[in-house]
Amino acid sequence: MMKKYTLGFWLGCCVWLLGNASSALAATAALNQIQTVDVTTLPGGRLNIQMQLSQSLNSVPTSFTLTNPPRIVFDMPNTHNAMGKNVVAVNQGVLKTVQVVQAGDRSRVVLNLAQAVPHQLQMKDHGLQVGLDHETADTAPTVANKRFVEPEKVPTAHRIQNIEFMRGRNGEGRIVVDLSDNNMGINVKNVGKTVVVDVANAELPEHLQRRLNVINFNTPVLFVDALHQRNQTQIVIEPQGDWEQSTYQTDRKLVVDIRPLVKDPNKLIQGSKQGYAGEKLSLNFQRVDVRDVLKVIADFTGKNIVVSDAVTGSVTIGLKDVPWDQALDVIMKSKGLDMRVNGSVISVAPAEEFAAKEKAQLTAEMERETLETLRTEVFSLKYQKAGDFRNMLLGGGAGATTGSSGGSTQAGGRLNRILSPRGSVTFDARTNTIFVQDTAKKLEEIQAIINKVDVAVKQVMIESRMVIASNTFSKALGARFGITQTGTPGSNTNATISGTLGNRFTQISATGVATQGTRNGSIQTATNNGSVLTSSDGQPDLMSNLPVNNAFGSVALSLLKLSANMLLNLELSALEADARGKVISSPRVTTANQQKARIAQGVEIPYQTATSSGATAVSFKRAELSLEVTPQITPDQKIIMDLDVRKDSRGEETSGGVAINTQNVQTQVLVGNGETVVLGGIYEQVSRKGLDKVPFFGDLPIVGYAFKRTTKQEDKTELLIFITPKIQDDSLSLN
Repeated sequence: MMKKYTLGFWLGCCVWLLGNASSALAATAALNQIQTVDVTTLPGGRLNIQMQLSQSLNSVPTSFTLTNPPRIVFDMPNTHNAMGKNVVAVNQGVLKTVQVVQAGDRSRVVLNLAQAVPHQLQMKDHGLQVGLDHETADTAPTVANKRFVEPEKVPTAHRIQNIEFMRGRNGEGRIVVDLSDNNMGINVKNVGKTVVVDVANAELPEHLQRRLNVINFNTPVLFVDALHQRNQTQIVIEPQGDWEQSTYQTDRKLVVDIRPLVKDPNKLIQGSKQGYAGEKLSLNFQRVDVRDVLKVIADFTGKNIVVSDAVTGSVTIGLKDVPWDQALDVIMKSKGLDMRVNGSVISVAPAEEFAAKEKAQLTAEMERETLETLRTEVFSLKYQKAGDFRNMLLGGGAGATTGSSGGSTQAGGRLNRILSPRGSVTFDARTNTIFVQDTAKKLEEIQAIINKVDVAVKQVMIESRMVIASNTFSKALGARFGITQTGTPGSNTNATISGTLGNRFTQISATGVATQGTRNGSIQTATNNGSVLTSSDGQPDLMSNLPVNNAFGSVALSLLKLSANMLLNLELSALEADARGKVISSPRVTTANQQKARIAQGVEIPYQTATSSGATAVSFKRAELSLEVTPQITPDQKIIMDLDVRKDSRGEETSGGVAINTQNVQTQVLVGNGETVVLGGIYEQVSRKGLDKVPFFGDLPIVGYAFKRTTKQEDKTELLIFITPKIQDDSLSLN
């Protein structure tokens, strides 16, 4: 029987190994080579790792650290591993092993640590020196320092080109910093509850010196502040809750990921949302006692494992490079075991044993609850109404609502009752206070519920904008044509031309005599002596009467046929109108979360209706502009709204009353805080063409225009409704 287990960690280096191995071997002679790795223990528990190279390095390699498990990783470009092995076992101080992974013309060096400690990288002749301090990163002056690149000795013009924030697939907040070059000195550290990124000798443009409010992205990150102090740029990341951080740099991009940390008390390893995250090991056992395997895992992980006496039997297992928590899970499932985690202590026993113990514990708690002495607690509510909270404790239903202040109810048997069967509650509406009598455990639960629900409700301001744009165009052309008897034949009568503007007319005869007067729709002509010729009834003898109504202008022409003493009259009238308009209505209302609000403005239009007795009565119809909304704020700071937007206007009067023109939208939308959404639009276009003419004469070419009237009308109307919700929260105003 042989027992064997080893550590394994490749940090995703398998991807590198897909490179062309033959090309790498051909170029080995031209690359720098890692020849030896020596470790020296210094006073105070510090370690000095000396890596001997065949050539000097141009700059300090890029490095970063991991905390779970603790690792220090740095890349050496144009470097080949010439040691003949990939793993150097050290086991001195905090350093366990040194691993070197070759991929093409680049080598990655991984220092496997027992705990996270600060480190320093320094070039020494034809080598690289790595110093490890004895004190942990948690007690060091700068916590979890991560030096990617040391600043160049010769100052250059470094610059931060852009800072972006985005949400990752798994809910992490990702800060991406675009650098002007890849030789900038960067230091990442944890200061209190923030992550600080220092970029030495780097300029920050003025438009990037700002605070990014990223609460709405629903990540652990609240704010990202970019500051410029002297020659240094500092980026301060402020997360919330439980989180873990990882930072890496690729060429000219620096990426900082802040991932949410979901803690599970029954989980062996915290920090990974899915899968296993323990340190890798290999197990190869043949028919060995289960208790011995558990002891090996306890020695490997440093955990305290308590094994029940009921755990017996042997196991045959062969695992290679698997996380230790996965190996433990495989062993327990194969033997029907279960575990409970309490801090650093892991209890292992058969699943039936845990079930029996928990059942006995629940039975004892139920018996104790029936015998425990009741206590009375007074809770003063701030925002919640005492009567509503009392009904919630009683679960609603019969006996849960009373109209009197200070009413008391004691009832049992409800499935949704928060109080115990022996508990009771009463309230005082005047002081908004509730009095609860129950067991100590229930009182603690009620206090926790109050801490959750008795909070200020966020308010939302909803602004609605209804835009009505109209464009109307009309064009009309008409004519009046007639023949008038002018007087005795042979008289000296000349042709005249008259024009009108509005109700005024001006006439100029061939002899130069001008006549002015007021027109009332009639065509008037003048002779050479200035007299106006009309028919006996004051109107000309018309053969065609098709003028334009309310014409803006007209031109009249009178011609005289001398042989017959007849006067030929022709009047042309035209109208063209183009009108554009826009009406903007903007109702806005503020309401609490999940509370309906309505705002309206309008008039009540009276109309008469007949009653059953035959008399008439006056009734009213409303024509109003209204906004009715019920908002709901989601956990990611978005707003779901049930909307009813209405715009009414007075229509035509009918025999039954007054018609109401209605424009209404009812919908539900999801909108981000401060964003604007278009609910909908109504586009209406009306085109009309009209032709009035005298049969036959109106169809004649050219002359037919004197016997017809043409009209053209184009009306366009468009209605657009915009909605903009804004959460009234003080924390959002810090942007």
